[in-house]
Amino acid sequence: MKLNIYKIAEPIAVQRDSKGRATAGSIDSDRMPEKLFSLKGKIALVTGGSRGIGRAIALTYAKAGADVAIAARGMNGLNTVQSDIEKTGQRCVAVSADLSSDKEIKRLHETVTAKLGSIDILVNNAGIGYFVALMDLAYHQFSDVLRLNTWAAVHLSQLCYPGMKQKGKGVIINIASTGGIKPDIFAGAYSASKSALIMFTKQMACEWGHDGIRCVAICPGLVRTEMAADLVAHREKHGFQNLVNRVGEPDEIAGMALMLASDAGSYCQGAIYLMDGGSTVSASWG
Repeated sequence: MKLNIYKIAEPIAVQRDSKGRATAGSIDSDRMPEKLFSLKGKIALVTGGSRGIGRAIALTYAKAGADVAIAARGMNGLNTVQSDIEKTGQRCVAVSADLSSDKEIKRLHETVTAKLGSIDILVNNAGIGYFVALMDLAYHQFSDVLRLNTWAAVHLSQLCYPGMKQKGKGVIINIASTGGIKPDIFAGAYSASKSALIMFTKQMACEWGHDGIRCVAICPGLVRTEMAADLVAHREKHGFQNLVNRVGEPDEIAGMALMLASDAGSYCQGAIYLMDGGSTVSASWG
């Protein structure tokens, strides 16, 4: 007798325990892949959404069924992404905002909630960096980086918190960096800002987790974006410092962001996820 393991002739009824959980050996249709990764009915806000990782995440969320708000300093890139999102059939709000300003952060939040509703998923992706030696680092450079990369994420999360708390659920995803795990040469301010963002992620989970809000961080390594174009070109010419022998792509980071935002990531809380091709664990062979 040949057993076809890919087909179930008769549907199996779902058996649940007293808390409504599917018991072992039964099939829960609500937990099938297409529903696990669905964002249908959700409202997401992605900062730095006009290009690179932010653009990839925004488009992935829309394709998964979410209405998406995107924010960046300029409208040119935002208009293009908005058009791409609307082609999926989802609503999109594009907001030009300087997130180094508390007033602009507040305006962004008010605009999104007024046009789309309370935010279910927040992705803090906006960021800047200076390529400068530590001895040459000026206070205004350090302050600029810390204000956008760390404080803007914290403050926008503060504004989203009451709405998420009222719903009893929500997801905050902070896009940090492997630079927050180990130092990068000539990127001291950037690395410090991302290290602080990692700790704030854990603090958010610690203080807001009991309200049903999941707070996690993704730490990408070198990814093919406009911001990292020069470094990508250098690595492609001189070799990669990781275990997969290539740079990452924005869509790969977006895949992780989708998992974390959806029910597939419902057990993920307060964790830091490295997506770096193994660069943080690779050893030098001389």
